[in-house]
Amino acid sequence: MTVMDLLKKIKSRLNEQKATIANNMIDGRMSDYESYCKNVGIAEGLNQAVEIIDETLTKLDKEDE
Repeated sequence: MTVMDLLKKIKSRLNEQKATIANNMIDGRMSDYESYCKNVGIAEGLNQAVEIIDETLTKLDKEDE
């Protein structure tokens, strides 16, 4: 498995986790406002991680040229 494959796999798992959080919100599984805020923060952190992975993949792709 290459570094790029590994990063893509991690990105996929992060996106799956974001989708799970979104589905829980839609389904009303947040017990209170504090839980909601916590999950919004987690989702934002996951989003930032995906953006970092995208930037890294772009840099690696440019280095391979």
